Amino acid sequence: MAFNVERIYKLMLFFGFLGFLLIIRLFFLQIIDGPMLTVQSLSGRVQEVPMEVARGEIVDRNGYPLTNTAEHFSVIVFPSQIRDVQATADKIASTLGIPPEQFTAKISKDQRAFKLKSDLDALTAQKINTLNLAGILVTTEKMRYGYNSLAAHITGYINLADNRGVSGIEAMFDNILRGNQPEYAAALVDATQQIIPGLGYKKMRLDNGAGPNNVVLTIDSRIQKIVESVLDKHTPKGAVVIMRPSTGEILAMASRPNFDANNLDQYLARDAAPLLNRAIAAYQPGSVFKLVVAAAALESHMVQPQDVFFDHGFIDINGIRFKGWDYDRGPRGKISFQDALAYSSNPVFIEVGQKLGAEKIVEYAKKLGFGHKTKLNFDGEADGNLPAVDNIYPGELANLSIGQGEFEATPVQMAALVSTIVNDGIKVEPYIISKLTSADGVVIKNYYPSRGTRVLSRQTALQMREMMASVTQYGTGQAAYVDGVGSAGKTGSAETGRKDPEGKGISHAWFAGYAPLQQPQFAVVVFIEDGMSGGDVAAPIFREIVTEILQNQNSEPGKPY
Repeated sequence: MAFNVERIYKLMLFFGFLGFLLIIRLFFLQIIDGPMLTVQSLSGRVQEVPMEVARGEIVDRNGYPLTNTAEHFSVIVFPSQIRDVQATADKIASTLGIPPEQFTAKISKDQRAFKLKSDLDALTAQKINTLNLAGILVTTEKMRYGYNSLAAHITGYINLADNRGVSGIEAMFDNILRGNQPEYAAALVDATQQIIPGLGYKKMRLDNGAGPNNVVLTIDSRIQKIVESVLDKHTPKGAVVIMRPSTGEILAMASRPNFDANNLDQYLARDAAPLLNRAIAAYQPGSVFKLVVAAAALESHMVQPQDVFFDHGFIDINGIRFKGWDYDRGPRGKISFQDALAYSSNPVFIEVGQKLGAEKIVEYAKKLGFGHKTKLNFDGEADGNLPAVDNIYPGELANLSIGQGEFEATPVQMAALVSTIVNDGIKVEPYIISKLTSADGVVIKNYYPSRGTRVLSRQTALQMREMMASVTQYGTGQAAYVDGVGSAGKTGSAETGRKDPEGKGISHAWFAGYAPLQQPQFAVVVFIEDGMSGGDVAAPIFREIVTEILQNQNSEPGKPY
């Protein structure tokens, strides 16, 4: 009896193990290899042409799409369905404007279905459809980048050959955005290769469960549209960055010249470098850096806003004369530290910089985010250049104190500086990714503002805001004053060392500021490459952008102006 029980037990183990193997095999056949086997089973009954490869969307904070916003039409040919090749070739050729031989040559060469032509307009597509030709299908394809797309330098672009991101968000989140299921235009046929009645032509995409996901940005497309429109109106080269001071959210970031990601080859050799994102490139900031020097001096209790200096119109350092930008008008005489910022006095800030010393200025510059990249993680983002303390002698220190010489910063770093001052001295990191979602909107991952680090006292931040307000109220930045709500900031005109054909020095134009004056919502940096004057060029652009944003801030989310 014991022997029989033992045999039964072994048989049960054997059949149990066999059943387990069968279950594993079924799992692989139905779940793992299911999509592939489906394709194989249909291969004899489906004539297909691959269309675009699925790729997730990049959208703004309100869900407004920045990619996949346009469509074009393609002509698909199924040779086995064509009844009269020559007649079809003649009709197609006359509509598309191609030689009939181009069509017939492809038919005789390869009997597989193929894509004859892409990028058709809607009118041409309609004409072909009205011909009602057997074996000819006109279908829509999504364009990854629409006409006049917003935020081209943020979204970046892909390599169409392999559907991989090359720059911008496309590159940073390529593994999130990229799908691997191409869509097919297909003809469902019977055993005689004739169209199955009731099925005909279809679009097919086999889902393997690893579809593309979406990236949601902090960008507001309404603000982005305003920024780009104003830049296009006023300058061929430059950048604008708009941040939410309390959180670090990038609400808009634009660079000019712009580019069309659908026609990249047209831009690769241009001298103006349209593919360069100037918002994250480094330039000399000129007098905007006086904000750092002023903050360091106030925080070190070396000076107070109402302390009086004497502006001779110049200052001599180690036998080198450094002139004020307004040297020709003569000395300003007695001037408060607040007025020195308002009028952008080079002599006063060089004097303060000499007293502070290189070590202290560099220390505060680092605290305020200069000399290293932000945490945006964009490919190509510059660190900027903060000179080593050991290499800063009195003459170099004089240049550093007014934002000249070797010091360089990016517009994004400048926006972070203004945000820190507005945010009561607490520095938050700029960020541009809000969340990642699946195709059906389920949140995969959220991104949150940094907790922030206090780098300036509340009192210093308050004093800085009052001094920046004087710049727009009666100083060099009056053209940036926003009627009704007020604004504050700092102008900058950074010498490049280059001269125009008339021998006049070329300067970059900056304005870095915030608005409204009370309860600020926006930290805005305007950089105009070779713009010459911050007060005359960048400041008015700041005012125009902010004014239009405030006038339209209650418009429908996601709806471009």
